[in-house]
Order: sequence, then structure tokens, then C-alpha cells
Amino acid sequence: MLAVDFGGTQIRTARVERDGSILDENYGLTGDGEPDVVVDRIIDVIARSWDPATAAHDKPAAISIAAPGPIDFASGVILKAPNIGGFVNVPICDWVADRFGVPVFLQNDANAAALAEHEFGAGRGYDHMVYLTISSGIGAGIISHGRLLQGATGNAGEVGQMTVDLNDRVYQSGCLGTMEGQASGDHLAKYAASRLAAGQRSSLAKVLADEGELDGAAVVSAASEGDPLALATWRRALAGLGAGTVSFVHVLNPEIIVVGGGVANAGDMLFAPLREYVRRWTLPGFYEHLQIVPAALGNRVGLLGAAVWGWRNQAGAGQG
Repeated sequence: MLAVDFGGTQIRTARVERDGSILDENYGLTGDGEPDVVVDRIIDVIARSWDPATAAHDKPAAISIAAPGPIDFASGVILKAPNIGGFVNVPICDWVADRFGVPVFLQNDANAAALAEHEFGAGRGYDHMVYLTISSGIGAGIISHGRLLQGATGNAGEVGQMTVDLNDRVYQSGCLGTMEGQASGDHLAKYAASRLAAGQRSSLAKVLADEGELDGAAVVSAASEGDPLALATWRRALAGLGAGTVSFVHVLNPEIIVVGGGVANAGDMLFAPLREYVRRWTLPGFYEHLQIVPAALGNRVGLLGAAVWGWRNQAGAGQG
């Protein structure tokens, strides 16, 4: 399978073997521009992993793409890609298929990551799993009875848009008081910056002055060193994350929650209080056999997830 993993910053392509081996990996920058210009860059990076003009004998069975969503996987259209200006209703599968002449499949990046962790990573062997990614945003992929839960249009799993605080301001997505608006890396930084602007003192003021902006990693680092503002920001994030997690645990009753994304690098600062929050606030029967663990696949998760989606589509069109 030729796998593609792309987002607002980077494009990655590779050939992926059925045992999870990654070969002929290549990289490129997503950059700015009209959708056709961005897709041309994706095509250029794909061609470095396989060029039909020079390697027709080594033709992949298909190309499978993990991309930011929301998407329409059945028609191969990216409905809107966050952080890529103007990338709306883009028929990426048709454009890539026209260039390479093989079937092209599309899946949301969080769903693809869930498939990868279920097939090769921390969720292997579990029939009921939630993959939760906490980075610049928050998303999830849901495995139920061993299959990807996609919903009516393929966009199930947007747990980051769950309301966790009715008194919070409306977040940029238009959803009220969301988990993403409290616990994502971007919004850790935005909340801390808003408190600095209101006059609160913090070591983060020097980071902001030196770097020109804050990010989630800076807030987590300052919290680990005991900075009061960073700690308050982190506790706010944990409360939102915990409330959202308890909600989807009650709805989905998973065996395991696999947590990935940059904020998961906080380690025990994240996992210990999250486990305790979920243990405390779930009903009997939901937590006793639940595991909450770090993701295992690191930056390979997008390529591996795209490949798994491609294989499952070949086995039975659109089967998660």
C-alpha cells in the first residue's frame, strides 16, 4: 500500500508492507496556495515514493490518504481542512487517481490513527477502543467490535467539540465550551496568553517576550516547574478533558483509551489525574476494566493508519 499522511504543515508518503514495515518514505511541506497547488505538492511527494513512469513494475495496489477533516470518505472529498486556507470541498481522491491510475482511498487522520493503534500499537487485541489525540486540536477515532465507527457521513469521533462547560465562551468552531477549547495545545496557550494580557504574573511572560508567542508545550513545561498561572491553565484543561472523557466512556464503554498527540508527552502529569478523574466520576461497570494508556506508534501512526484503511477498503469497500 502506498500511504499518504498530510496536514497543515507536512506531507509524508511511504510504501507500507502488511507487517507494518515502512519503505521509501518521503517528506514535503504542505505550504500555502490554492487547493490544486497543494494537491500538486502531495502528488510530487507521492511520486518520490512511487513514480509510474520509472517503476511501473512496482505498482502499488492502491494509494490511501490520511488527512485532516471533516471529510466525505465515500466520495473522496475533503470538506474542509483546518489550517489550510481555502481547502474546501477538494476531490483529492479523483485528482490523485487521475495522476497515478490506481484506486485512491481517503480517511480522517484521527480515524486513521485509531486504525493504526488498533492494528499495530497500544490497542492491538482490543475490540472496543477509543484513540484520543490531544495536540493543537482534539479528535478521536472509535473502534467498536473491532471495526471503525464512522457514523452516517464518516465523521464520527469529533469528541473535541463536546460541550464540557456551559459557562465558557463560544469556541471558534461555533460549539459552546468545548473540550478542545479547554484542553488542546493551542488553547492552553491562548488561555495563558489571555491571563497574561489581563495582568497576571508568570514565567510565561518571558517566554512570550522571547518567542513572540506561546504554545502548549511551553505551558506544560512551566506547569511542571510550578508556575501558578501555568498550573491553573493545566488544571482547567484537565477538568475539561476529564469531563469529556467521562462522557464518551459512558456512551461508548471502551476497554481501552489510547492517548496520542503532542500534549500526551506530558506523561504522568496528564495520565495520573486523567485516570483518577475518570475513576471518580464514572458509574460502576465502566472503569473497573478500562485502561488509559499512551499511544505506541509515534509519528508513524498516520502512515500506518492510512495503509490499514487502504487494506480494509480493498477487502470490502469502506469496511472499517
